[in-house]
Amino acid sequence: MVSPIYCHLYYPLLQSRTKHLGLMEYLGNFEFWQYAVFTGVFFTSCFLQGVIGFGAGAFGIPILYFCGFEIDTAIAAITIASMTQSGIGAWKLSGFISWPATVRPGLIRILFILPGVLALDYLNHYYESPEESRQLIQQSIGLVLILIVLTKGLIKLETQEELPVIWEYIAFSISGVMLGFIGMGGPAVALWAMCQPWNAKQSRGFLFAMLFYGMIPLAVILVWQFGATSTVGLILGILGLPVVFLGTEIGMRVGNKLDRNKLQRYALVALFLIGLSAIVKPYVMG
Repeated sequence: MVSPIYCHLYYPLLQSRTKHLGLMEYLGNFEFWQYAVFTGVFFTSCFLQGVIGFGAGAFGIPILYFCGFEIDTAIAAITIASMTQSGIGAWKLSGFISWPATVRPGLIRILFILPGVLALDYLNHYYESPEESRQLIQQSIGLVLILIVLTKGLIKLETQEELPVIWEYIAFSISGVMLGFIGMGGPAVALWAMCQPWNAKQSRGFLFAMLFYGMIPLAVILVWQFGATSTVGLILGILGLPVVFLGTEIGMRVGNKLDRNKLQRYALVALFLIGLSAIVKPYVMG
């Protein structure tokens, strides 16, 4: 396991070395252990999302970011994984998806991606020191993760035959902003889906469709806003597609057989610990 201290100390050096490098030079500037972590994170993220229908970004992006990858690089890489996986999932569960019902929420989500990306860019340049800006983003990620866990753990949702449309606008606009801001747009959609009178396959199919809709616009906006570092993330994501296919296939099979509620609780515990670590790490190491 890679030491978080090593990740923390290595990043300023990585940043100074890559500031003036070209795309391919930057791609080859990572250490072997970072590629190993990337592969493991890709597999675990896709497995988790295959099992419970969301969580690839919430699990994978913080770990990649803590280990020296730029935040937009991590988001772009997970975008490729999530787009591929959700496309596979939506195709396999297409018979359980009411496609007309996905159009309006999908469009709402897409429209709110740009404000999230702009907020990320703002925080990325909030301080003159890149390391201080990095710590601010890291703690923002941690706060969002803990809020996700608390929301899913404390709010008891009841299935409704006809949920008021205002909740659709609220859930999917929040999802779009969070997707653009830190690549974690799934939880808000998952909470909305829990209120629908759907079975497990209908819920997962809808989640996969929503994830797929948002990934291509997100990839385009990231490259437009951040340039080379986001492009590198997309390249890493494409190179990691064999791992995506493997993690997705295993996750889908496990998700169809095991107790999803129990697995979801384990995932929430893991996300809470990652979020707490992100918040306290700058103080412990500062």
